[in-house]
Amino acid sequence: MLYAHGFDPATAERYRRIMARSGAERVSAPPVLSQVAQMSDVSEGWRITADHGDGRVETVFEILRYEDIVRQWQGRPLIKKLWSGLTAWFGFIFNGGLKRVFSVAKGPGGLFFYPVMMLALFIGLGVFAGRTAGEGAEILGAPDWASQVGRVVGALVGLYMSVRFERAFFAHLMLALFDFLFKVANEEFPAGRLEMRVELFAHRIAECVNSAKEKKVDEILIVGHSLGGLVAVRSLARAMEQDVDLTGGRAKISLLTLGSVSGYVSCHGGVGADRFGLDVARIASDEDLTWVDVSAPRDWFSLGLVDPLLLLKDPPVEARSPRVISAKFGKASPDPDDKRTRFRAMGLHMKYLAAPDKEGGFDFLSVVSGEQSLKDRFQGRRNSPRAKMLTP
Repeated sequence: MLYAHGFDPATAERYRRIMARSGAERVSAPPVLSQVAQMSDVSEGWRITADHGDGRVETVFEILRYEDIVRQWQGRPLIKKLWSGLTAWFGFIFNGGLKRVFSVAKGPGGLFFYPVMMLALFIGLGVFAGRTAGEGAEILGAPDWASQVGRVVGALVGLYMSVRFERAFFAHLMLALFDFLFKVANEEFPAGRLEMRVELFAHRIAECVNSAKEKKVDEILIVGHSLGGLVAVRSLARAMEQDVDLTGGRAKISLLTLGSVSGYVSCHGGVGADRFGLDVARIASDEDLTWVDVSAPRDWFSLGLVDPLLLLKDPPVEARSPRVISAKFGKASPDPDDKRTRFRAMGLHMKYLAAPDKEGGFDFLSVVSGEQSLKDRFQGRRNSPRAKMLTP
């Protein structure tokens, strides 16, 4: 299994911990996870061994690494990040992208305003406090310009506090994510760096396919979570370009996207968005591939239960996938070892990887370590009745 993570600079150990906790919550025979190790030049991961009564399933879980690109993007100087992020944010509104998002999903459209509203709140409170302090100083005999200085100082303090409390509100992270997505849509920096990594991921997918028969591999599952949904689609499409008959009877190959944010790229438009649309069309039209897209309307980071084909300019006529199903989230409880999930929207967005707390909920670990292939598991599953599909 090849897993493309989201807009997250965390190490592989974080994801192993999530899966280990999910396994520990099983009533019987929890799967056994090995320690994290280097798997290839572009991946690291671990092995999962699970007993299923009449047999044993071993899964090689590889995380495709591009967290260094995310870390560099998030580590830019604050003023540069704000200028770039706000420019991209307003550009998405004026080019009609936000209107297209609202036409298919209200929640993600509302979440789009969140980072700017939080920054405005912090800065506004700082300006108010600074002005009040300055006016008080003027009453006590300070120069007439004291309140003006107070406003400026207050704005800077408010901006500092927004950074200080980032782990509670995630305003800067979300603005950086939108900026990153829209740069990819326009094929602007750092889209080139991500594209080079995608090429390496495509080579890794091809390597796994070519060695599948020798290693007795039954299925190669590519998983993309959040931003990884876009990375997984592009990587698989590049691998298909390298090898027209990607499987050739060597192994089943499947794609699973979880809470993908790629819908923002499609709604934005641009050269990069058009190329991504071609990748989606290629995968959706392939007879040998199985693609399942899992999301939830409550997850505002993604365009929940919206068919990726519905957002394309030229959707393929003979599309065979994806199957769009609901994660059926239950309660959203924070991860005690991960402060980021205390933010409700973030907690829900990470819930795809956790054990389900509701009957019929999506069970990621069972998909990864179960006996059935993705195609067999969801063979009789229809698209969610709430899904907005290209073709009903």
